[in-house]
Amino acid sequence: MSSTPLKLLLAVLTAFGFLTGCGGKHSNTMFPSVEISQLSSTKELAAYEGGKVTGAEFNRFLAVEGFLNPDAPLNDISYRKELLRQLVMRKILISHVKTSDKVQKQVEDMWKQIKRSYNEDTRKQGYEVLNIRSSDVTNQLTNQFKLEEYFRKQITSDELTAYYKRIENDLTRVSFTQLAFSTLHDAAAAAAELQKGTSLQNVQKKYADVQTVSKIENADNLKLSSLSPSFIDVLKKQHIGESSEPIKMGKIYYILILKQKDKKTESEVKEEMMKELVLNHINRYIQDQLPRFHVTFNFR
Repeated sequence: MSSTPLKLLLAVLTAFGFLTGCGGKHSNTMFPSVEISQLSSTKELAAYEGGKVTGAEFNRFLAVEGFLNPDAPLNDISYRKELLRQLVMRKILISHVKTSDKVQKQVEDMWKQIKRSYNEDTRKQGYEVLNIRSSDVTNQLTNQFKLEEYFRKQITSDELTAYYKRIENDLTRVSFTQLAFSTLHDAAAAAAELQKGTSLQNVQKKYADVQTVSKIENADNLKLSSLSPSFIDVLKKQHIGESSEPIKMGKIYYILILKQKDKKTESEVKEEMMKELVLNHINRYIQDQLPRFHVTFNFR
């Protein structure tokens, strides 16, 4: 299972994605109805060492998900199966986890966001359509934040730093000018002149009849990771204003002149990285740890 569907399954994250994207209060929200024909209140949908999930419990879980994320495909079987796995994992992990002050504050802040996005009539409509109460939403948010807190505590500073190094090309944006030559001889000669201090304009004039000098289209503020590996290797080491040695790509030789480079620091992206790593830990737990509880599903 990839981490991508898990991003859709995490109620709090989807709620943030939906609710923070709304401007002002909305009265025309269409909440999805939950098909419950296979969710008998007494039916045991899942069993594991130490507990079970009933139809009534899962129905409420689905309904709150629909309240937080009205676009969720609540009646899609594959989506339901993934949500059921998440619910089993959640019950196993947080059954003995206390609700911290931080979690309570997160729930309060989330309710403020909900009330900014849904007016009172809209909230009442959601409760009626989905057959839930505000306390159901509060309980689910509390459990979700407890789950997130549990996994956040598993993440070490070394893991954060290693993850930062893996994604640093995505966090770096560059602007540069490229010179393109058809021969290595011309490219090397132009690079030597630039490195001696000859202006780009003068180099362009000198080689105008044998090469093309241009700022490539959309070369401003590009993600470093979006460029070819050869360009990435050079630009990572370059300083502002420096010109590179010739870089061969196909039949063309390029010289790069770096104009600007901006890289977000680890501290600037720490929270975003934590959220991604929490998702990774959840994914690994479902894959590697959940089977140890001998989970059985009675759900089609």
